Amino acid sequence: MLDAHPIKTEAGRAEIKARALPLTRSARNLLLVVDGGRTGREWLTMVHGLTEEDLRVLYEHGLVAPKSSVPMGFGAPQAAPPAPAPAPVAAAAPAPAMSEASATPVRPGLPTLDRAALYTYLSGEGGKLLGALKRYGFALEVERADSLEALQKLGLDLVEKVAASKGPQAALEVRRALGIQ
Repeated sequence: MLDAHPIKTEAGRAEIKARALPLTRSARNLLLVVDGGRTGREWLTMVHGLTEEDLRVLYEHGLVAPKSSVPMGFGAPQAAPPAPAPAPVAAAAPAPAMSEASATPVRPGLPTLDRAALYTYLSGEGGKLLGALKRYGFALEVERADSLEALQKLGLDLVEKVAASKGPQAALEVRRALGIQ
């Protein structure tokens, strides 16, 4: 448990929204930021007030799992979100280009990743580009995002934050990772 790299599961994401379990504040904070990039032992030193018991409770409730037991590229096995109903389009308006891989409309200037890939990047690698406090706030925003459009907006926000803190080259790398055209 202490040497494993915990990662948030689908049940963990649901708990963040529902707040149904009586978790300690430090356990809930860890649940927000855990990303598989550090061991349980490292998290114990990083999250103020976190104990081994808090970590054990997260594992017991299935809110986190060892990174090796979760499929690559996803926080946990999950069903694909239902596709939104298409909005009526005026006859004169041209149809947006479609990405073959995801059949999602591609609009210039927006991330082209599908919802699962965008969530995975923003909750993992994307958050690592921010400082500790900003990363925590960003993790909250990612967990609250309830649609592809909300995640796309967060992707654009991340590009701006990285440009301001790390410069245009780092922002360009984030744009490429997000598939922004």
